[in-house]
Amino acid sequence: MRRKQLYLDEPTDRALKRLSAKTGQSEAWHVREALRRYVEGEEVSADDPFELIIGLVDNPEGPDDVALNHDHYLYGAAKADG
Repeated sequence: MRRKQLYLDEPTDRALKRLSAKTGQSEAWHVREALRRYVEGEEVSADDPFELIIGLVDNPEGPDDVALNHDHYLYGAAKADG
């Protein structure tokens, strides 16, 4: 798991505390569950080439020249001379 930090307004924070106390699950568990459900509903759009390169940096098999050739990966332009 990776650590994230977020800010909640007071009403949301109180509601999260009540929910946590009511269910016996941690506040963090509820936040993770809500985010998991939210992102499962999101689909990667093949119409947006930017969506296709998200996450390539963490992929050891991904390209190592994205900063130099971003137009190539986003729009299919010719690669720049390295």
